[in-house]
Amino acid sequence: MEKPTPTRFSVLPENEAAAVAYLKERGYPPMASEKDGDGLIVLIFKALPDDEMFGLVQALPVHLSAKVGILMGDRPPFKPRPNTRPDFVHAT
Repeated sequence: MEKPTPTRFSVLPENEAAAVAYLKERGYPPMASEKDGDGLIVLIFKALPDDEMFGLVQALPVHLSAKVGILMGDRPPFKPRPNTRPDFVHAT
């Protein structure tokens, strides 16, 4: 089993105080924050085991998120996998 890694949540600078207050009210204050290369504020939460992540995810103020989307797998977002077109046939 992999070690838990810190969770990051990005907000616009003008939404930082509101996001932190929202999270504190729900029992998930960030342990740190930093500014990223795009000028966004990244709230950093301590590493949680899988069985505790649901609570954090439910507490995140998605309405204040600077980034909205779903990422799955280990590929860069919105990049198709090679040779996975529906009409691609691999002959052996």
